[in-house]
Amino acid sequence: MTKTKLSEVLDYEKVLNEEQLRIVKEGEGHCLVLAGPGSGKTRVLVYRVCWLIERGILPSSILLVTFTNKAAREMITRVEKLIGSYPKGLWAGTFHHIANILLRRYGNVLSIPENYTIIDEEDSLSILKKITEKVDTQEEFLKVSDIKKIFSLSVNTVESIKDVVNTRFPDYSSFIHRLETIWSNYQKTKRKLNLMDYDDLLLFCYKLLKNESAGAKISGNFRYILVDEYHDTNRLQSLILYQLARVNKNIMVVGDDAQSIYSFRGATINNIMEFTRIYPGARIFYLDINYRSTPQILDFANKSISQNHIRYPKTLKSVRKIGVKPVVVKCYSPKDEAIFVSQRVFQLLNSGIPPEDIGILFRSRYQSAELEIEISRLKIPYIIRGGIKFFEQAHIKDIMAYFRVLENIRDEVSWRRIFSQTEGIGSKTADRLLPYISGLNCLDEFVEITEKEEFGIRRDTAIKSLVSLLKKIQVQENIQQGIKLIMEARYSEYIAKKYKDEIERYEDIEMLKEIASTYSSLEDFISAASLQEYAKGERTDGASPLVLSTIHQAKGLEWKVVFIIGVSANHFPHPSSTMDIQALEEERRIFYVALTRAKEDLYITYFTRDFYRTFTNRPSSFLEEIPEYLYEKWNF
Repeated sequence: MTKTKLSEVLDYEKVLNEEQLRIVKEGEGHCLVLAGPGSGKTRVLVYRVCWLIERGILPSSILLVTFTNKAAREMITRVEKLIGSYPKGLWAGTFHHIANILLRRYGNVLSIPENYTIIDEEDSLSILKKITEKVDTQEEFLKVSDIKKIFSLSVNTVESIKDVVNTRFPDYSSFIHRLETIWSNYQKTKRKLNLMDYDDLLLFCYKLLKNESAGAKISGNFRYILVDEYHDTNRLQSLILYQLARVNKNIMVVGDDAQSIYSFRGATINNIMEFTRIYPGARIFYLDINYRSTPQILDFANKSISQNHIRYPKTLKSVRKIGVKPVVVKCYSPKDEAIFVSQRVFQLLNSGIPPEDIGILFRSRYQSAELEIEISRLKIPYIIRGGIKFFEQAHIKDIMAYFRVLENIRDEVSWRRIFSQTEGIGSKTADRLLPYISGLNCLDEFVEITEKEEFGIRRDTAIKSLVSLLKKIQVQENIQQGIKLIMEARYSEYIAKKYKDEIERYEDIEMLKEIASTYSSLEDFISAASLQEYAKGERTDGASPLVLSTIHQAKGLEWKVVFIIGVSANHFPHPSSTMDIQALEEERRIFYVALTRAKEDLYITYFTRDFYRTFTNRPSSFLEEIPEYLYEKWNF
């Protein structure tokens, strides 16, 4: 599309407010855009990309970093609709997605083979478990999940394991030496098997960018860098962005300090608070006009977040008409709270409000237990956000294992998965085969190993059958045919024997075929599967049920009616945060995120008797600091 035609289509002045327009047109150099909830930040990013393309900037020199790959796809679609053609070459996706592409393309600089396999959390824990078992732990040791958490925090905060343990887990200080040994063995195992976990993608991407020749080339390619949800970045991601921007010195980050709520993952509010120190001369823009919530909801939210000290002072202003005040509901017990919310939801549904317009939010997952019982009793369909992700389901991982070993023959985790589902190959045979895996270079070498006499006739038949299947998959024209072969050869029968819900799992595998049909390259398919975020239970037919969600899972979403439950002392804020000012302020930011999900009606509930009715409870301190004239009070 020519510049003239594009200008005719995009009437920037008509669709953007004054500050949005200024950001789109004047966002050169280092810029921090402080965008409150519902202020149109996505629109600004999309129109900024269009503005750059209109002025002759090649899409391939624009980098758009998003919090989810889904958000990136949606932004690209919007850009395509606006400019009338697909922005071919535009770099868009999460940090992990971008890092993966860069490592596949330039990883040889760090001696990283381009056919590495990305392992998910479950596979990572499986490897760590085996390594930990070999470490001499004479006393009770940590859970593998805790070990992984420490390692992940160490990478993402750019702190040593010793520092992470001493500052965050002081009770584990006696385990530091063993943790360092396990970490070293974990790294060696992954390199030996040509595996990368999610943290490795970021760590090695940073190392790649620090390489003088490769780093300068990559950074020089990106004339414009746009970053969404900057308040959710961690220290390592901040360093990656700094390296990416070092040549052209053109980075615009969009975020909101008031929505920084992921410190448990290693994210830090310091990135956004110290942006002008990191990038001297950076300009700050404010998006404070809210298009989502009524003035009454914003008055409540503004008052709440104003109690924080670590913040950029700003006040959200609504463009909507006067609405109703938020309602704070006092209940006797968690059960009474659940009865009130479920009955109120039932009334709203009967009044004609669609279930997808209602969201019920809570600080911690356990708080929904009573509510789920009451909602089920009223036969109201609902989903819990944050369910198992599609590619993390056992049967999907079983199918993917075949493709993973064809892409990376040394992927021991996937070989183990295949062996476990292959009749005739028991755990003992698998344990004898697995030590050979790390030395393989191709499938034929695996065949040579299995011809050893020690594997026996019946097992030899099973292995030959397995190798035959892998070779058939290898020569198929497309991935769907490979999936079909796996199902016909063994897996359809395996599912029927192992699972009671085999019909639903067959449907998942049909969905897998559909997803696979959009990829021509096995490498791209496996990478997408490893990094994707499609959660099982997500509806694509538009028929969305009532949503129950933790506040963290609800970030970025909105509903016409929102219930925030369990806003009681000793539950929200989390008890562990009350003695730490920074932790307490993050809890208040979590509350603020919940408040600003509501468009028209907001109900906040608390109970005066705890779960076991052993002591009297107060409303949360977050409610006590709000003037009573800003809300209605109900009793139930």
